[in-house]
Order: sequence, then structure tokens, then C-alpha cells
Amino acid sequence: MCAAHCGLLRLAHTRPRSEDIMKNRWFIIGAAGISILFGAAGAAGRSYNPLKWIKRSPGMTANEQLAANKEQERKLTLQLQALLPPKTTLREACTGFSNLEDCVAALHTSRNLKIKYNCLKWDMTAARPSGDVKSCEAPPRDKSLPLSKAIRVLKSDVNAKEEARSAERRAREDIKDASS
Repeated sequence: MCAAHCGLLRLAHTRPRSEDIMKNRWFIIGAAGISILFGAAGAAGRSYNPLKWIKRSPGMTANEQLAANKEQERKLTLQLQALLPPKTTLREACTGFSNLEDCVAALHTSRNLKIKYNCLKWDMTAARPSGDVKSCEAPPRDKSLPLSKAIRVLKSDVNAKEEARSAERRAREDIKDASS
């Protein structure tokens, strides 16, 4: 009974004032704005391609691939002997490459386009190779380049994409032949 007389029930059933409504609206707008700001900042660092969200473990390097299959290494060495720089083993030539196909493609490109192998290797791995590199330039921004871009840097007068495609196809064939 006292509740009715004290005015507590009346407060519960009264309409909210327009000032309270405005405060609530500004609070909701502010919270939404902050969440959008932080959401956009977080999304800016990620790709929208869902395939890039999956973490892949790095594959075996060229030398690890050779070490894992001694027979393949032996056959490839025999196949590529004419392409290897003098007094260089296949393992030495492939040191620093992220995969065997890139190494073999670089060997083919070097022979086909008369490009110094060490210069091509330096551009593709961004690691200064041992041996004669006095006539070579460091790769742009010291970052590794794909084969086609490395060809374009070292020999701009050829169709780099076609030469890279041809060398990569030949490398896959060589690796396949050595595996069988």
C-alpha cells in the first residue's frame, strides 16, 4: 500500500523523458562506431581470401627433397650434369631454393638464356651465393623474385613469362623422370 502512495509504482509506468531517449541513442551510436572502427582495423591486416586464412606448414626445401630421395638425387644429377656450373654438385646448386622445381627451372633458364646461374640464384633466393657474383646485382629490395621476374631483371630483351613457363615445365618433366 505504501508503494502506491510513495510514488514508486508511478515511476515504473511513466514514459521516459526525451533527454533519456537521446542519451540512449547517442550511447548506442557511439558503441556501434567504436566497434566498427576496431573491426575495420583488425580486418585491414587480413586477406579477404579464405584460402589464405589456412596456415600451411612450409614445404621441404630443395636440399631436403633431394636428401629424402637419394635415388631421385642420383638420377637428377646425371640428367642435369651439363646444366650445373663447373665443380658444383646438385645439392650445392639447389642450396637456398624453397623447392626443387625452382632450382631445376633456374638451371634450365641459365643454360637456355646464357644467364650466369649465380646471378639468377641470387635473384630467386635473395641469398648471396658463394662463387663469382661480381657482375651480379643484388635483387631489388633484397627480396626473392619468382623466376619470370628474375629473368626480366637479368635479361629484359626476352619474353620472361614464356621462358619461365618453359623452364618450369621442363623442370617438372625432369623431376618426374628422375622419380620413376
